[in-house]
Amino acid sequence: MKVRNTVFGSIQGAARSITVAAIPLAERCIRRDAVLEKGPAATDQLRFDDQVALVTGVSTFGLGLAYARLLAARGCRVVVNDLGRDWAGSANPPGTDEAVRIIEAEGGTAVGVTGDVVAEAPQIVQAAVDVFGRLDIVINNAGAGGDFDTQVDVHLRGAHRISEAAWPHLAATGAGRILNISSNGSYGAPAMPGYAAAKGGILSLTRTQAILGKPVGVRANTILPAAWTRSTAGIEQPGFADFIATHFPPEAVAAFATYLLHGDTTLTGEAFAVGGGLVTRVVQAETPGAQAADHVPEAWPALIDQVLAPGQMVVAGSLWAQLDAFVGRMGPATQADWEAIRIAPDVTGKVGA
Repeated sequence: MKVRNTVFGSIQGAARSITVAAIPLAERCIRRDAVLEKGPAATDQLRFDDQVALVTGVSTFGLGLAYARLLAARGCRVVVNDLGRDWAGSANPPGTDEAVRIIEAEGGTAVGVTGDVVAEAPQIVQAAVDVFGRLDIVINNAGAGGDFDTQVDVHLRGAHRISEAAWPHLAATGAGRILNISSNGSYGAPAMPGYAAAKGGILSLTRTQAILGKPVGVRANTILPAAWTRSTAGIEQPGFADFIATHFPPEAVAAFATYLLHGDTTLTGEAFAVGGGLVTRVVQAETPGAQAADHVPEAWPALIDQVLAPGQMVVAGSLWAQLDAFVGRMGPATQADWEAIRIAPDVTGKVGA
């Protein structure tokens, strides 16, 4: 692992792939000035003065850099993390030095930490705390291509490891915030099943972090961003790169992400699709369903259309909330027995035997 800026020197160590293909400098600079060109007067801004954020997966352009730049522009001290590998796993210079240079040139405060978000998560987090004395915000943005295991490792396990290492510091503030980066790949990505599985797992991880965080003031949310990034730049569909670059700048995603991370925003356990200035809420929901009188396969042909009909969808925030709502759609005897042993929907620990 390496920690570096113009003041703090360096520490050497190992690495894991979390970056994607190198992009020509002209493309890296697309909309680079957009973060600071527009916005409310300083007195009306959502500020992050005296706070510290760790952003993983920061390269020379794209979402990680956009998150870091906007937070720094609003007074946050930022620790940017990268490894120095492209999407296929080949070595390239880590984006941390350039990201720090950009942020400092815009008047912000930043430190770069090069390291592995899975194997070196505690060291990455500790480096941030050693430099700035606290940690308020974590953005789990690191990603990678490769095989199934690599994608699950970096996207999902990396998000968990960094959050786990940061948790005591976030809890110590009484108002810690985690932003996990999922993807519309969670709806299904035939070319990348590992990516789809990891990004779907991020949704469940976030809801779990939100439940665990409530007693200590830690909030966790996730976004499914659509933006011009190193990964979308590599999609070879004709015309796609120009379309994304034109209509989905990273700064549009960073604006909503920064809102979610502000101390006045009380949302937690939520997921949002974000891109081009549009934001939608993403939920895991159930239909009202149908209940068979007899437990035989032959009962279901007549009922399956009722199962599939949208009706009034039910959104549950935890496994116990789901079970509570599920039983609530069953018969009176089942509901009565559940009430006798009912487990509260917001239970945070394991239920004993």
